Amino acid sequence: MSRRVSLAHSVAAFAFFMLAFVLGCRPAEAVRIGFLADLISELGVGGRNGAELAVETLNARGGARYELVVADDRNDAGTARSAVASFASRGAAFVVGPMTSAMAVAVVPEANQRGIVLISPTATTDELSGKDDFFFRTAADAPAGARQLADLLHDRGARSVVVLMDTANGAYSSSFGRAAAAEFVKLGGVATELGYRSGNSLDFAGAMRRADGRSPDAVILVDSPSDAAIATEHLRRVAPGVVIALSPWGANMQFVQIGGRASEGAIAMQAIDLDSPLPRMRDFIARYRARFGDLPTTPAVQGYEAVMLGVDAMSRRGGASLRATLAAAGRWDGLDGPFSLDAYGDAHRELHLTVVRNGRFEALRPRPSGAVRSGPSAVPFASLLPGTLSNMPPLGDLYAPWRETRRATTTNPRVS
Repeated sequence: MSRRVSLAHSVAAFAFFMLAFVLGCRPAEAVRIGFLADLISELGVGGRNGAELAVETLNARGGARYELVVADDRNDAGTARSAVASFASRGAAFVVGPMTSAMAVAVVPEANQRGIVLISPTATTDELSGKDDFFFRTAADAPAGARQLADLLHDRGARSVVVLMDTANGAYSSSFGRAAAAEFVKLGGVATELGYRSGNSLDFAGAMRRADGRSPDAVILVDSPSDAAIATEHLRRVAPGVVIALSPWGANMQFVQIGGRASEGAIAMQAIDLDSPLPRMRDFIARYRARFGDLPTTPAVQGYEAVMLGVDAMSRRGGASLRATLAAAGRWDGLDGPFSLDAYGDAHRELHLTVVRNGRFEALRPRPSGAVRSGPSAVPFASLLPGTLSNMPPLGDLYAPWRETRRATTTNPRVS
């Protein structure tokens, strides 16, 4: 009897040992990171590429494994909220996104209810500033850049501006556009706010005609790179001397690629300095180009940074929650330099003024100290402008085909 008991104990011990061995050899489950964006948009595609490269970079280091779980919000509030709920149910550590302010405003209540952290690379509406919630971001809020851009235009001699805003992303465009207009008026200028809804060519054409009728010194475009490029082509044809200024939303290479020669001389506020000499930025650009066959856009940099911020915070948190760790005011490393988050998750970082020259964005040097301002009739951007573009097609011909073909021609190969 004792031998049988001893044998049974030995078999049980061996089985326990083998089970422990098998479980010990099983790979640890990957840490899931959500990514949420409109995947036919310039913001979404760039942000997703940057986030993918960040996850690949982390996995190449060894140790914990990470998995990017991608969802397309289709620029629809209900779809975006469902995606956040799905990320939470699948145990995502955090979500990178949304990429637009409108979607961010729509999903923050869902994230708060589910207790899942959102880190947006690009949603900068002031509707979410100063809120104690689960929303964090790596870019400065929209009004900061808007005021800086308005100051530059007024300082360089503009005395009247039209602010053209895409109301489809009204949470962002109103934050940036109204702040720019208010700052310009505060400086003594005249500002007119005009809105249109992207996807409606008649609405867009009507807004452009109203802008033409104002004969402004400058037009601030608060819309996507594609819409900004089309508006710029039209404005260069009807008012060759007008100064074009872009919000960070429109300030990427797609604007230059679509706008071509008309984009020359456009002033742009950039959230990221892609020309930063810092080794980590140069290394990122080289690896991104090798991985995707093209230079990164600003959203690509921001998507990469958001993943790295979340993972860095996870490594720092100890026994605290991810939300508490991010909300503890501190300094973080961006690819183009350090930035800080305040207790509400709002980022504070340097913004960059650029101008399009020879088909690329170049840093716009600050005006020399003590320089005399130009008068309202002599805006000193003239040497940057491409001249009259009289052979451009009518506005309707520029806008309609782009909207018809955009969804069909934008690829989105890895969506889950």
